[in-house]
Amino acid sequence: MTDQIAVTGNLTSAPERRAVSGGVTMVTFGLASTERRFVDGNWVDAHTNYYNVSVFRRLADHALQSLERGQRVIIQGKLKLRQWEANGRSGTSADLEATSLGPDLMFGVATFVKDGRATPSAEVPPAPGEEWAASGSVDASTGEIHGAGIEHSAEGDEQDGARQLVGAGGWSAPMEEDVTPF
Repeated sequence: MTDQIAVTGNLTSAPERRAVSGGVTMVTFGLASTERRFVDGNWVDAHTNYYNVSVFRRLADHALQSLERGQRVIIQGKLKLRQWEANGRSGTSADLEATSLGPDLMFGVATFVKDGRATPSAEVPPAPGEEWAASGSVDASTGEIHGAGIEHSAEGDEQDGARQLVGAGGWSAPMEEDVTPF
């Protein structure tokens, strides 16, 4: 049986690449999640859960490049509890197959770098008459929008007789009176 859960904790081991048949990338690491309680004006550690985390494919590549032992992360994934026996001992292991993960920003800052690999299913063609939007780009330092020879500022100023871009707060759908918007 598997359940979807989200766990916040610290890596107990460095991410390690594993060999998997079929050329699939797999990365594993340990995770410890400790409950903290506020008792008599002080924070105290309560019970700690330990997880064996497995990450696959593209997420595994990103985890290998981004994570290191001791970092605090938030992981969402499939929880699998399994019984084991070895050398006369037995126990239960909590295995977590991560479907998404990232740093816990409560304890630090992070910089996101998009990997640049486009997925064909994510590419959506522009609507008819909106081809100018597909060829555009945004200058991250100035907020300027550049596209198809038309220049717009982030505030939506119209230049060169082109369309005016308006932020989400200034946009509303045209509605007739007494028409429900849904």
